[in-house]
Amino acid sequence: MPIIKPSRQTAPVFYPESDYTIVKYLDLTRFISLIQRQSLFFCRLDKLEDNFEGMTAKPNFDLRIKHYHQLRDSGFFQIQLSDDEIVQKVKEQYEFDKKKKAIICVNCWNKKSNESAALWKIYSDFSKGIMIKSSISKLIKSLESTSENLSLSEIKYIDYSQEVMSDGNSMYPIIHKQVAYSYEEEMRLIYEVPLESGWEYDWSKEEVMEGLYIKVDLNDLIEEIVVGPHSPQWFFKLIQDISEKYYLNKSIQKSQLSFDENN
Repeated sequence: MPIIKPSRQTAPVFYPESDYTIVKYLDLTRFISLIQRQSLFFCRLDKLEDNFEGMTAKPNFDLRIKHYHQLRDSGFFQIQLSDDEIVQKVKEQYEFDKKKKAIICVNCWNKKSNESAALWKIYSDFSKGIMIKSSISKLIKSLESTSENLSLSEIKYIDYSQEVMSDGNSMYPIIHKQVAYSYEEEMRLIYEVPLESGWEYDWSKEEVMEGLYIKVDLNDLIEEIVVGPHSPQWFFKLIQDISEKYYLNKSIQKSQLSFDENN
């Protein structure tokens, strides 16, 4: 199974405990790309707008220093570390976060069964946007035939300036986000690119530098297609024609936020 179900031997994630509706908002270009390629785009963490993506929360810095002091005072280290050396080691851990961001790619969904005006505006368009509906079970099934191993996690939102993040595993910064983004109610697929040596990956061999595409069965994935609230009739017909051309036999509906003068 490409989506790894968590166990004691796997990296920690907030794996969904039940099956529920998930949605993805797309503009027309991304929708056409999805249909033509039959692939989900996984974006590199270091290419996302939120600079806190993939980083450990600030309060963890002091806690890590305190932990190193405790280890030093207990005689854990064969070679004693000075206070400055301890600080340097903690800084190196944060530098590791930055390096790992460049090899972690994510595909993000929203845990909303109802439409969100804010998400229409941010991720697509009221006039030419598309929302695809799916579910946790459909997402899992749609990726059964892929060759890549993926992790699946809900996102936990914290205040990076005040709250301590779970520590002790490099996955924790990937499954946490700034509380300012909590309106997204995000659930994400996570893929770590395979490395031959070190922490560098040659992105020039990929089609785009910002991430990569992973094959998906769209008929298993998509439950319904919804077009934006202000979409004209020609746009609705365009989405129908594109879906038919690529043999995607799915229900296509107008947004619930659409205003119908006849009703």
